[in-house]
Amino acid sequence: MKSEMSEFTRKLAPVIAPLKGKEERVAIQAAKAHVAKELSDHHRIFGAELRIEKPPDARTPPRRAIGVLIVDYGNHRNFEVLVDASGKVIRLVDLKGAEPTYLAEEINDARRIAEQERRVARYAKMKRSFVSAFGPERTSDNARRLGLRYAVVERSGHSRVLAHAVVDLSTATLVQFDETPDESGAKR
Repeated sequence: MKSEMSEFTRKLAPVIAPLKGKEERVAIQAAKAHVAKELSDHHRIFGAELRIEKPPDARTPPRRAIGVLIVDYGNHRNFEVLVDASGKVIRLVDLKGAEPTYLAEEINDARRIAEQERRVARYAKMKRSFVSAFGPERTSDNARRLGLRYAVVERSGHSRVLAHAVVDLSTATLVQFDETPDESGAKR
């Protein structure tokens, strides 16, 4: 059976193919080398993702690029380094206040930091309790902060929020903790 695929689509196939492990490693190494002098010791590479660069001429296929997302906790900065398929840096994009989604590693770090505090640990250890992450209000210093909501599933099956904690991942500190009053208005 003859393929119905156009010539343009055939040329596009290698551009949109999934990233290979080697491509990711090369892109991450190139990105780190490119920003090494301005990167603090307290940072995290969020990984590499395929980016399709729009060509200047609509008749040419788009360019394959790899975006490496870096959160620099020490400098309160989030940015993406775009690298081409050969490992050459195309450009640095400052995300200027944009907050990438929290990684599971960051949530685990935030829990470890928050639960060192006795009041927070009490809620984490409660039977039928669970924790969910949320994005707290942004601060003027652009610090990477992560909120933790401690809740419990009651025998009725309903859940009830017990407390909120906010952890500053930039300084690895608990910056806010609020207990939710019960129905009588008393703190737990």
